Amino acid sequence: MKSTRKIVALLSSSILVISLSACSRTVTGSKEADNGLKAFNEIVKAYPDNKGFHKALQHWGFKLPTGEKFEWSKDMSANKADFAMVMLADPLVKAGLDVSKLDQNEWLYKPAEKEEGQDLPNRLVKIYNVGDKKENSNGSEDSMRRLLKVDPSILKYHKAQQHYRLVLGEGNEVQWTEKLGLNDADMIFVLKAEPLIKAGLDVKKLEGTGWVFREASKDNMGMGENPDQIVKIYDIKK
Repeated sequence: MKSTRKIVALLSSSILVISLSACSRTVTGSKEADNGLKAFNEIVKAYPDNKGFHKALQHWGFKLPTGEKFEWSKDMSANKADFAMVMLADPLVKAGLDVSKLDQNEWLYKPAEKEEGQDLPNRLVKIYNVGDKKENSNGSEDSMRRLLKVDPSILKYHKAQQHYRLVLGEGNEVQWTEKLGLNDADMIFVLKAEPLIKAGLDVKKLEGTGWVFREASKDNMGMGENPDQIVKIYDIKK
């Protein structure tokens, strides 16, 4: 009888350990990144018509109200643009930007074209490579999870703003709200200003483009130093 009780106790103890391990396990490698992934998926689910898949690029994309898109790769081995901010080029070009002067390893310029029956405008694309491993992801959520799992540290939470910040190299970010409805900033594109200014952008001419110049500061609202940046805020409800 005593040995039976010992076996039952050991089994119960093992079940408890397994349960606790399951509770603490993350899907990306970081609880912070897990929560950010969940928040992003909730935004995409709320606006399913904004989501699409580009077969040639092997990219998922989420379209924003003014025509820009945030894209993430289904397969990291497909190209170097595992994450991409796709922006309207003309407003920045009219503000002085010469796209030919940008580093082509970090920026792509895509002229207007017709694709799958849609007329696409001139686009400027900020790309970010996560890795080159072949992946067989299953759907948009799994694709994002796999990208974050490579380096979960690139996704941070800003408590004061209630925003998640996906850091795509120095000074470049895609931000999204912790919960839809908190404010009008559902998603934000942030670009390091220096390479754009060196390529001719006059930040004084950004008025009316939706982009706003933000000077460098030593404390980015509790998230450390940040360089000069240009920022565009998206209210997805519009």
